[in-house]
Amino acid sequence: MRLDELFDARERTLSFEFFPPKNDRAWYTLEDTIDQLVQLGPDFISVTYGAGGGTRARTREVVEHIQAKTGVTAMAHLTCVNATKAELRALFDEYHGAGIQNLLALRGDPPKGEARFTPTDGGCAFATDLIDLIRTDGRFAIVCAAFPEGHPDNPSRSADWDWLTRKFEKGAVAAITQCFFDVAPYLELVDHLTQTTGRRQRIIPGILPITDFHALERFCARCGASIPDSVRALLAPLADDPLAVRQAGIAYTVGFCRALLAAGAPGLHIYALNRSTAAAEVVTALRLSGSLH
Repeated sequence: MRLDELFDARERTLSFEFFPPKNDRAWYTLEDTIDQLVQLGPDFISVTYGAGGGTRARTREVVEHIQAKTGVTAMAHLTCVNATKAELRALFDEYHGAGIQNLLALRGDPPKGEARFTPTDGGCAFATDLIDLIRTDGRFAIVCAAFPEGHPDNPSRSADWDWLTRKFEKGAVAAITQCFFDVAPYLELVDHLTQTTGRRQRIIPGILPITDFHALERFCARCGASIPDSVRALLAPLADDPLAVRQAGIAYTVGFCRALLAAGAPGLHIYALNRSTAAAEVVTALRLSGSLH
């Protein structure tokens, strides 16, 4: 199902995100994870795309598995990194031939060992260029990325959010955010987009369940997300007690999701990290509290 049609039909969605497995053993683990999380009734599932296109074949394999074996709508991530427009159009044909109707358009991170993104000759320099290319093709619903705290390559949040406005103007039907851990920047982003586009855009919070404080610090350092003082004060004293920090982290994640949904968020996109337990705990707790249906 195309996500533009799904979003027209559903005010609120639940979705999960996986990354392509690095080897056969990891693939079997991911298959089990998919089977378990599909039982929670997600509206769609997305699969990431490695820097430099290094996971292209695996991304397609996972997306096709989800679409064919589970019946859940699948979305493939696609980046501008190390790809010409001709190569991207060939990818469109591959995905269309596999029955994939949804793409998440990203500029993408620099390949490993490179400090900054460099456009490929004959390729797309920005996510807006990739959105243009997909829209012109006409066979896919387009989702984009949003950054409540601003993308680190942009000089300010407002400058980054102006780029997000352009993504919607170019044809994106929704945005999924990078992980964040405080409601305020999300609401500020939504308000900014509402004012600049004249309508409330569908901006789905990306949720990273917290299970390990040290891992959270490493993850945020890589992606540029910040850890609120309240989260640090709650979890840092427990950081070396795996059971205690996991329990407190999941409880915080559930409360955070409840606050987002109460504030009008159009769903949740949970970064499952190819494991089912934490994502399932969060969804189950939200449903038991009546926050998520």
